[in-house]
Amino acid sequence: MSAVPSSLDAGLELTDSPAVRVLDASIPTERSAWLQIWQRWPEREVWAHPEYVSVFGQPGERAICVAMEDSRGGVLFPLLLRSLEDQPWTRNGTCYCDLTSPYGFGGPFSWGTPDVTTFWERFDQWVNALKIVSLFTRLPLFEEQTIPFIGEVITKGPSVVIPVEGGEAAILKNYERSVRAVLRHSMRNGVSVIVDPHGDRLDEFLEIYYSTMERREASQSYFFPRTFFTALLERLSGHVMFFHALHENRVVSTELQLISQAHTYAFLGGTSERGLSLKANTALRHATNVWGSEHGKRYMVFGGSHRENDGLFSYKKRFAPQSLRMFRVGTRVVCPDRYKLLIEQRQVWAGEQGHEWAPPEGFFPAYRG
Repeated sequence: MSAVPSSLDAGLELTDSPAVRVLDASIPTERSAWLQIWQRWPEREVWAHPEYVSVFGQPGERAICVAMEDSRGGVLFPLLLRSLEDQPWTRNGTCYCDLTSPYGFGGPFSWGTPDVTTFWERFDQWVNALKIVSLFTRLPLFEEQTIPFIGEVITKGPSVVIPVEGGEAAILKNYERSVRAVLRHSMRNGVSVIVDPHGDRLDEFLEIYYSTMERREASQSYFFPRTFFTALLERLSGHVMFFHALHENRVVSTELQLISQAHTYAFLGGTSERGLSLKANTALRHATNVWGSEHGKRYMVFGGSHRENDGLFSYKKRFAPQSLRMFRVGTRVVCPDRYKLLIEQRQVWAGEQGHEWAPPEGFFPAYRG
């Protein structure tokens, strides 16, 4: 049984104002409090919803958020608190934890003019009291939604953000000419797009999604099980939407989008070999952009690529060549001595198993690489 601390409020002076709280999604009253703060946040990004964070929690992990709210604004920092005790290379008595954000975009999210100094002071008290070793978070894509991060900020690359206000004519105007030509070609091929809010065609989505991941030689971490998608549908109703491009009533390109108050996000998807020849993904992309416009969204976040200057990013950029945001991550070694100790323990354990191990370059935290 993993030794994630049972009390998360250690080190926080909760009686002072503004209040800083650590809320655990596994405790109904705290989950409710977290959700209420999220609902009062004007932007209501899905990444900070307690159900979204909870879906990514593995055994030995707790979905939490560090929250601060007062008359001037607020902060929501959604995280997964992970025990290190159950790692095979840690030694008895290694009752440490670390923090990470779930897949996607993370926090700290903010609104108004919160007391940033107080937030980070209380945050530091808390992580030190719980023997937390390190922190990794994906930062908000929209910098106006966040507070300055205390730690190292690493820029990973550009992300395409498609403006969708103003209706279809305005959306089309932002595309490169080649996109508009391909879109006409796709429509002549008989490609149509449907919205599937309840996942009625989930099996078809999964077939295309998995085959696309195999074609791209994606890591196993992207092969989410079916239960992951059903959990998103059940627990984030209204914030999860499937879009399918059809040809002769068969799904040939498909995408799961996450829906926030002002933004939609291309989350997971794929295109079949038949769909590639039909240029179905272009029709799909345009339809999702129009849907976002019709539902009062400002941007559709198309994302970037894991490889610099590759064909995928070039394709995405054609939909909004002048609208890019930088994707960044934040890291912090909270306790350098413990961090170093864990790397040493991992190296010793690897030697005992008959092989060498060294921290992979660029991976954080290094001891989990």
